[in-house]
Amino acid sequence: MDDSGRPLKPWQQLKRLRFSQSTLRRHARRIETSTLKHAHKFIVKRWDNIRDVRRHALAWLFFVGLLIGLATLQIFWQQESYSEMAADKGGTYAEGVVGKLDTMNPLFATTSAEKSASKLLFVGLLGYDRLNTLRGEAAESWKVSDDGKTYSIVLRNGIRWHDGEPLTVDDVIFTVGLMKDNRVKSPWYSSWAGVTAKKTAKNEVQFILPSQYAPFAHALTFGILPQHLLKDISPSQLRENSYNRRPIGSGPFKFVSLQVIDPNKDRLVVQFDANKDFYRGDPKLEKFQLHTYANNDALRRGFVSHEVNAAYGLTPTDVSSIRKDIPTVSDNDIKVENGVYALLKNDSPVFQDTAVRQAFVQGTDRLGLLALLGHNVVSLGGPILPEQVNMTLSEQAKYDLTAANQKLDAAGWKIEGNVRVKDGKKLEISLIAPRSGDYSLVINELARQWKLLGATVKAEAIDPDKIAPNYLQSRQYDALVFELALGADPDVYAYWHSSQAKPRGLNFANYKSGRVDDLLISARSRRETDLRDSKYKTFVDEWIKDAPAVALYRPLANYVTTDTTRSLVSRSTLADPIDRYRSIEYWTVEQTQVYTTP
Repeated sequence: MDDSGRPLKPWQQLKRLRFSQSTLRRHARRIETSTLKHAHKFIVKRWDNIRDVRRHALAWLFFVGLLIGLATLQIFWQQESYSEMAADKGGTYAEGVVGKLDTMNPLFATTSAEKSASKLLFVGLLGYDRLNTLRGEAAESWKVSDDGKTYSIVLRNGIRWHDGEPLTVDDVIFTVGLMKDNRVKSPWYSSWAGVTAKKTAKNEVQFILPSQYAPFAHALTFGILPQHLLKDISPSQLRENSYNRRPIGSGPFKFVSLQVIDPNKDRLVVQFDANKDFYRGDPKLEKFQLHTYANNDALRRGFVSHEVNAAYGLTPTDVSSIRKDIPTVSDNDIKVENGVYALLKNDSPVFQDTAVRQAFVQGTDRLGLLALLGHNVVSLGGPILPEQVNMTLSEQAKYDLTAANQKLDAAGWKIEGNVRVKDGKKLEISLIAPRSGDYSLVINELARQWKLLGATVKAEAIDPDKIAPNYLQSRQYDALVFELALGADPDVYAYWHSSQAKPRGLNFANYKSGRVDDLLISARSRRETDLRDSKYKTFVDEWIKDAPAVALYRPLANYVTTDTTRSLVSRSTLADPIDRYRSIEYWTVEQTQVYTTP
């Protein structure tokens, strides 16, 4: 109850707390004493136990960490076993080649660099697959008439020029007209002068030949030019037109720019972008660069300094030098359907005698030459390649120095001292070759070997720019080491027919044989494979008997790339060096990790 006698409310029933300082101090001392006792009992007395626990805890932590690390490594190893590095899209492929680049127009392209650029930019009606069999490019299909004189080509739909315009039959006929026009001065002129091209449907063109010509389909690989861009240019002015340095084509890559690095050293860079509308599909590469160099030394330095990630045409010596700086370099040996010959000028004072030519064939150690050149070459036995026909071909006589000297003795060339002499004249030979690749090594070795026959040989390597106008056209040599493009078809009319021995022909041996002329003409005018092969076999036999040249070797082209680059397959065979681009839409420089199925 409160003072007035009323009941107290609940909150009024609580007792008021009163604090005494002495009581508070007494309780604090009790708490302090109790805390010290517990600390001494549970911490100080058990300190050694804590240290033991800590040691065990650290050991367990280390063991658990080790297990986690091993598990991580196991996961990583398992991932590695189920994954691999694979090619990826994108990136820039930079390829280096030797040679000048004055034009990218396929009508005028002659150097390695010019042909390479035009192949990247333009498509032909036909091209070659990986087996060097003809396949359609701009042509969807083709057929030949029964008489072998008419070729009908149906164009593929959907091919466009890089400016968006469609490629048509009119473009094909326009290009053929330029090749046939003597004012254009195209190297293709003599091959097309007698051919008629006419439009037979919206997407069909016919080529009519004056006579049957079996290898004609191989001529349909020419690059097609755009009529809508060039029709108003005078044919006589086409070679000098700016289009040749800023072309618009229809190939896998588009021209972007041309950068001249050093005009005095033939050093320039052509920039290309991938053609996303290319008829065979979008190339995996984003960009392509073509770098030109004056010679192999400059190209080798460009590869080592990473100016380019691929180089075509280096010698084995160059590749060995590169490996010292870049051990991981990839070197793909590419077999080209070409042959290197020592062409003996058949109407020179020395080699006009068949017996003398036969002696030099037998006195040339071709196997020794192959060993000297190393893995960069393979053997060659005659004027055509074994795979070009379905028959076994004869080969030139093997090396026999004794038999060769006996032939020279019989031909009236007698040894006087260390030199052979006939009718008061010494056996002296002028031997030349282009100054490129391994040719200097080759002619020096031939000079050494032919000296054993009693010949005095003057071997000279000529600047490539000077050899054609100053030596080949006038035939200023006794013997010439030269590479002949043999191609996928066995037709070698241009190299061995008598009509081609004139100054501007390619019969650099000036070889003339009525029997061989008949065989070459007959073989190229027959479409029956068995009959053609039989005639070429007989031609080879006649060629070996007449010995107009020494078949030295078949070259392998070194294609050097960085280890992450994917392009040519080693030991591929090319009908022509520019056919290295036949699958360029699949080339890559980028890599990414992908997982595989166990």
